[in-house]
Amino acid sequence: MKRNRKHPSVPPRRQRGVATLLIVLVVGLAVSVTVAATVYSLRGTQTKQLTTHSATAAQAAAWRGVEALRLYLLQLDKAQLAGLGGPVTGMGALGVKSASVVNVAASGVDRYQVKASVTGEAGVGSALTTATVEVIYDVGPGAGGPGTPPVCASMPVAPMVFNGNLDYTGGGLDVVNAVDYENIVVGGNLTISSGSAAKVSGCTKGDVSLSGGGLKENGHLYSEGGITIKSMTPPNGTTLWGQQISLDGSSSGARFVALKAGAYSVSLNAGGKTVGSAYVGGSLIPSTVSGGIPWVNGTVLPSVAAASPVLVTLDGGSTFLLDLKRITVDSTTGVVTGATAASERLGGNAAMPDSFTFRSTAIHGGDVTTQGLARTNLIWGHRVSLGLNGGSLTGGIDVGQLYVNGNLEVGTGKIDALVGGGDVWARGAGRSNKGAYSNFPQIGSGNVAGQVSYGSAKTALPAGEETAAMGIKAGQSGTSPGLPGVPYCDARVKAVDADNYKSAANYVFESINGVPQLTIQNVKRADGTAIDGVYPLRSPTTSQLAILQELMTCNNTNDKGCRNILQADGSWLLNGVGKMPAGVLWFDASLKVDGTSTNLLNSIIVKGKSCESSALDCKGNINLTNSGHRDLIAPNFAGATAVCGAAFYPVNLCASRNAFVTWQDADKKVYTGLPIANSAVVAEGDATISGWKIDGSVLLGRTLSTSGAKVTIRGSLTVGSNRRSDTTISAGGIVVDVPTGDGSLSVVPVCSAGTESTPAAPASASVLWSRYL
Repeated sequence: MKRNRKHPSVPPRRQRGVATLLIVLVVGLAVSVTVAATVYSLRGTQTKQLTTHSATAAQAAAWRGVEALRLYLLQLDKAQLAGLGGPVTGMGALGVKSASVVNVAASGVDRYQVKASVTGEAGVGSALTTATVEVIYDVGPGAGGPGTPPVCASMPVAPMVFNGNLDYTGGGLDVVNAVDYENIVVGGNLTISSGSAAKVSGCTKGDVSLSGGGLKENGHLYSEGGITIKSMTPPNGTTLWGQQISLDGSSSGARFVALKAGAYSVSLNAGGKTVGSAYVGGSLIPSTVSGGIPWVNGTVLPSVAAASPVLVTLDGGSTFLLDLKRITVDSTTGVVTGATAASERLGGNAAMPDSFTFRSTAIHGGDVTTQGLARTNLIWGHRVSLGLNGGSLTGGIDVGQLYVNGNLEVGTGKIDALVGGGDVWARGAGRSNKGAYSNFPQIGSGNVAGQVSYGSAKTALPAGEETAAMGIKAGQSGTSPGLPGVPYCDARVKAVDADNYKSAANYVFESINGVPQLTIQNVKRADGTAIDGVYPLRSPTTSQLAILQELMTCNNTNDKGCRNILQADGSWLLNGVGKMPAGVLWFDASLKVDGTSTNLLNSIIVKGKSCESSALDCKGNINLTNSGHRDLIAPNFAGATAVCGAAFYPVNLCASRNAFVTWQDADKKVYTGLPIANSAVVAEGDATISGWKIDGSVLLGRTLSTSGAKVTIRGSLTVGSNRRSDTTISAGGIVVDVPTGDGSLSVVPVCSAGTESTPAAPASASVLWSRYL
């Protein structure tokens, strides 16, 4: 096999959309691919045209080139058309001597005129003739784009990914050495209760409820839902961002970087009608606002510097992620352009409109409620309550910038600067007469659109006394700080399919009609002798038995060759393992590892399958029990000396006896070690793990259960790849240690399906005018 490759080897799979991708890569290749289609097209609608225009064979060749070029133009988007020009190659098989795009000119909204010349030739020697056609095409590009091919290597979105709710009731939850991305991503609700020692930094799709553990210092917690924190160890340098935020008195000593909540609930208006909806951060354009204060209804000027993309849902149900950093926004009108190119399709088939406005009709979330606060640099929300508990004063607050789009209720403390879009109520303050004020918060500077009230009775402060009482100006028309938006938590996972890895496995354990067999592939002895073949475990030949006994032992050396590991329920049991060769192990049903006296230098792949009997355990589960055991170490983590230099070694993983295979990604970056050998466990079903140290990533199709001592994973952990699964973790807990280095050990062998070309509107290209030269 080749030791250097563009992509890791996987079984052939259907690759829809790849043809279109290849067509648009380069003109020469595109037109070559189009040639075959041209022949068939000319038999149809173009037959009459050829009959009319092809007085000679050279003329016929020229018209074949005209049609090939027309088919090519159908594949291009606006950007590609705008940059088109010069010679076009690849049509020699059609009898085209030369072709060239002379110029491209816009002829209307999303319409272009493309001028080209095509020369055909026929005959040889003195009989060689040529004919040149000058042609102008009328082209309307489609609004979609080309597809992308599958890739079977990817980086996980975080060291820990849970596709579902995560309930953490005990033990530790920690990620170390994660410097470039989220520590944890949860595709549902995150609940951490008392008794746990979890330290988290990451994002969730659902609500967050913390009543124990804490937050990573200098980390963050982003939630598409609400964030509620009680009885938590106060963090330092943390940012919270969600739909709404509620903190109890345990956070009084916390020093937050920022607390942010709330977005405008908007409709997308395009062409005079509503086409979709979203939650967007930004500010309202004053001239578009309707209604009183605080401002709610109007055209949103989105924050293009937002750190999070916006989820857009079109009226037909199609969904997109819109990258605000890639759009253009007219600051006067709020008109967004360039949205098609700045969007990623998540679901559905409709087209993302390229231009529209965001029209706010309501506020999404926006509540920020805290009791006392140590120094917090920024608080930004719609309805904000600080230093209060049910209206009663709590500890003081210390805030840098305070942006309140709506109304503010506040106790005592210090605020450097305030921008408020509504009213201010200083609930603990008092006034005996003008100039005699007590318990008003001290604000360095600020403006608010509404009025100031004080005391439990909400007494209006006389106009003009706001600066003396608390350092701000009230009734400032047009004051509105806008809203921060809500974060998007990318908790998408890619399905794991054990069959994708079967051809890359070295030891394939299968039950064929209830009879166990082992297929060995891509394995050699140290002297270079291959031992590949099918080994019937119950009835091997004499030579096969000798090899099996050299390779592995189970049941505390009583089962030499591990010939009795298939169980009555169809599952597999590795018990008392004393010897196991390095490489990729593949099992066709659930596996239990129950005691080892040696390190397992393996990637373990477990397939789930349909079972005729409910008594059979064929669900693709893995159970690493707490029986006495050593460590599970994926081949790439074990090192080339231990794997490639062994008595039996996996030749597909090794470039030599002391080096792993290397490969390149699409960006030409070179990685060492195939992705499959970075994974210690890939299971289509559930995992139960008790107190193991695992070097290598763990990919689970369904859920994870831990008990007993702490589980340590050096790599990454993904739970729920094949099905949304809720996870409860108790007792010892989990620590994920992110590998350092060039990133080679972090790549996981997960295949993307690629994407089809998806023209949102049909492209068109027709001959507008032509003549012979």
